[in-house]
Amino acid sequence: MPLIPIFVWNSIFISKLPLAYQPQSFNHDIPMFIIFGENLFRIIIFILPLFFKLSIREAIQKKGLVVFVTGVALYFLSWLILIYMPDSKWGSNLIGFTAPAFTPIIWLLGLSLMVDKYYVFTYSRWHYIIPSIIFSIFHIYHAVYVFNRANV
Repeated sequence: MPLIPIFVWNSIFISKLPLAYQPQSFNHDIPMFIIFGENLFRIIIFILPLFFKLSIREAIQKKGLVVFVTGVALYFLSWLILIYMPDSKWGSNLIGFTAPAFTPIIWLLGLSLMVDKYYVFTYSRWHYIIPSIIFSIFHIYHAVYVFNRANV
């Protein structure tokens, strides 16, 4: 499952992120509709791949692999910058602060392109792209909310 590196990375490095990213801070006083929407679509985008049959035979699937790997690398890099340079211009501006929230859309899109089919029924890339976009909207909104709260 291609999401395992993401799970492992998050588990290992979450405690090393700046205080604003720690779950007790990051989720403090966030409106319930954001928490609910983000978590609902997080569950959907992490459960759906269990039903995917992945392939990299076709050109679009090969491009999907490149997009996925690039997105994962950017996601990991966004964390590393915040861990090792939290007070840098990157880490203290809106784009840098929210990078861990918006870079997942890249690897989610890449994953959607690598899917050959579901194990049971016909796959459409939109089955994964739409919930990924909705998750990303909630996730980015959550990060922007935290950024604004921290910079008031």
